[in-house]
Amino acid sequence: MAGAHSAHGQFNKPHKRGKHAGASARTKHKLQKEGLRQGVRKAANAVVTGKLQRQNTAKQLRENKKAEVLSEKRRERAPPVVALLPLSQAVDAQQLWNLILGAFLPPVSPTKHGKGEAMEEDTTPGAHPMVPTLVAVPGKSRQRFVLTPPPPDRTDLLSIVDLGKAAEVLLLVMPGESGAACLDADGQQALSLLRQLGMPSVIGVASGTSPDQGGNAAAKMKGKAAARKRAAAVLAAELSGDNKVVTVDDESDCQQLIRALQDINAPPPQWRRQRPQLLLDAAQCHPLDADKGTLTLRGCVRNLGLSANQVLHIPGAGDFQIKQMQVLEQPAAHGTSRKEGPRDNADSASAMEVAAPQQHILPDMELQEPLVRENEADDLIGEQTWPTDKEMAEAEEAAKRKRRVPKGTSAYQAAWIVDDEGSGDEGADDYEELVEYASDQEHPHTPGTIADSEFGGMTEFADAETDAMEKDEESMKAAQIVDLKRRWREQQDDVLFPDEMDTPADIAARTRFAKFRGLRSWRSSPWDPKENLPREYARVFAFQAPTRAQRRARALAEAAGKAGDPHSVPAGTYLEVHVADVPTAAAAAVVQRVSDTLQGKALPLSVFGLLQHETKLSVVNFSVRKALAFEGPLPNKAELLLMTGVRSFTARPILSSDEPNTTRFKMERFLHAGRQTMMTVYAPIAFGPLPVLAFQRNPDGQLRLVASGSLRSCNPDRIVLKKVVLSGYPVKVQKKKAVVRWMFHSPEDIRWFRPVDLWTKHGRRGQITEPVGTHGSMKCLFDAPVKQQDSVCLSLYKRAFPKWPDDLSFS
Repeated sequence: MAGAHSAHGQFNKPHKRGKHAGASARTKHKLQKEGLRQGVRKAANAVVTGKLQRQNTAKQLRENKKAEVLSEKRRERAPPVVALLPLSQAVDAQQLWNLILGAFLPPVSPTKHGKGEAMEEDTTPGAHPMVPTLVAVPGKSRQRFVLTPPPPDRTDLLSIVDLGKAAEVLLLVMPGESGAACLDADGQQALSLLRQLGMPSVIGVASGTSPDQGGNAAAKMKGKAAARKRAAAVLAAELSGDNKVVTVDDESDCQQLIRALQDINAPPPQWRRQRPQLLLDAAQCHPLDADKGTLTLRGCVRNLGLSANQVLHIPGAGDFQIKQMQVLEQPAAHGTSRKEGPRDNADSASAMEVAAPQQHILPDMELQEPLVRENEADDLIGEQTWPTDKEMAEAEEAAKRKRRVPKGTSAYQAAWIVDDEGSGDEGADDYEELVEYASDQEHPHTPGTIADSEFGGMTEFADAETDAMEKDEESMKAAQIVDLKRRWREQQDDVLFPDEMDTPADIAARTRFAKFRGLRSWRSSPWDPKENLPREYARVFAFQAPTRAQRRARALAEAAGKAGDPHSVPAGTYLEVHVADVPTAAAAAVVQRVSDTLQGKALPLSVFGLLQHETKLSVVNFSVRKALAFEGPLPNKAELLLMTGVRSFTARPILSSDEPNTTRFKMERFLHAGRQTMMTVYAPIAFGPLPVLAFQRNPDGQLRLVASGSLRSCNPDRIVLKKVVLSGYPVKVQKKKAVVRWMFHSPEDIRWFRPVDLWTKHGRRGQITEPVGTHGSMKCLFDAPVKQQDSVCLSLYKRAFPKWPDDLSFS
């Protein structure tokens, strides 16, 4: 039958009746074209979407889209920030700066220099100071740029980070000479840092081609082509995508560079696009008293609109609320003025003149984001109204316990004296490490130790004429060397014998591992994330729906600056922001930093507007990898400087594994190369995507990059478990039975850990049966015969928590 399926899957086409079809078939076909169904009456006001109407609708959509694009182009935008970064020491940055800045200057009026005469630009070193300068494209174009000089010191990693925060277009400058190296070690380190922070739009610049061609134009063009080819090869090896490369040696080359800057339209990284940003032009402090004052900041709003209800994060100062905002007239570009037109030669200070305020914007006190850092903890939650009999008995026993108190202390006064007993979590966990470190520190120069055998007794070279300060210095260096060697040894042990630990002989195992527990199954055994939390967890915030909170925060930030909002300004507005209640010392530091920027001693300071909830404290998890250039050991809870693009703060993160499809993660004692590792810290809430850079400070004070990655989540319920493996060895084996020694040292410890399962390195599972003797031997039963050379292990787990920060300003 036509249209029916056969047993073999064959399907025959139905018969097409064509013009012989009946009226019902023709009606059904007509209704299908009009989007209706047979048996459904068409409404009286239904619109028939014919071909002409569809074409008209498409035309209206095109016109609306075109109008939106034109209005977006006509809207006042913040001038893009163009930054210079030399990739080699052979680059003459001052000469290139003079060429580029001279190309942006308009032609001089003929009334001053004679009719038809053109004044030659002064390209001698020092003609134009290397400070951030606002320039305009000569001619009818109204496009403007902010030229930023290269960092004063390319080895300063913080300057490179500031460059990555501010730059929207990056000019990577390389020497044009054939024998010069286009990329040195400092330039490669700067590129690596910018890639991890988020690379802006890039234009390669080859400057200073070989001048030995003389007046031969063909040879000169050939030398420029070779320089561009070398620069393009370097960029292709370091960066992805096709990057434009130009040569800049004369005025015509500068015009080509300006055209390339006008054509480029790549947005900055996403983590910058989702937050408003101010690149500070000026700062002034108005002290109200000895401790606090009002800080006035001036700059152009970038990326998103800025609302007076938002919280500003000022690097080096902290988070503050906005007191008021004043909209100002856009400053004049370098070499021009609003009324007089082009000027001959104006410095940066006079070119950045600002008119009187045009509009005052105040925050809405009901909608303004509060400056809340910690959650209000209720210490009485979970407290009993009356003590139990057991608690009363423990209190009476504690009262009868003899205690050492100062002479003449009464019983009432003695009750208020707290015993100095180490009951902290960290002391119990790092018992062996503390003992080993103390032994190294007490006897660092014992003959036969690592310090003497490998370094030739370097601490004995001080003669009798060396003063006390030099002796202290050398002893400090020796201690640092011993500490480094100890860390290397511990890292190698962690790689060869992960999580294994010797049971201490001077303390009972049930006391040493009292806070640990055994798990029958890592995957399925229950572990409540709300169980046995530290008191610090009562001071942090958590989201019930993190994705929904992030979506609302972004929507609120994107709505700032829209029409009809009296408390915000759109992106591209030049304004003055008054920040209230800033500490006097922090405000003075910000003013000094802006002053150094205007003098060319530092790069511009970027101030970010925070999203909703980004001032509240939580447990933040970062996914990082160890830097390829860093080969030293990085232990768990080491002090690091973390930079998230918006913030920079010091923390002691705990390291843990980053495994998919699991609810618990194993704590790592060291950051190993080639592994994706999680860093968990107490920090303000942040919404991704957000990069993170981890720096460690050397003994000489310099920073080095140790890890980089991105924000993963803000989740206090992420379970990080510290694993400890106790090992023993079978001394007698009889099929499935074995006598194991060296795991414990007393029968009481064996009975205490009897419920915990055993396992061997050859894959056997077992249980502790009973202790044997008084020296820690025990009988064990396994699920299969055990080999004599096998090792018996017992795994214990305890939840690990990050270190509470000493400074809660996170500035």
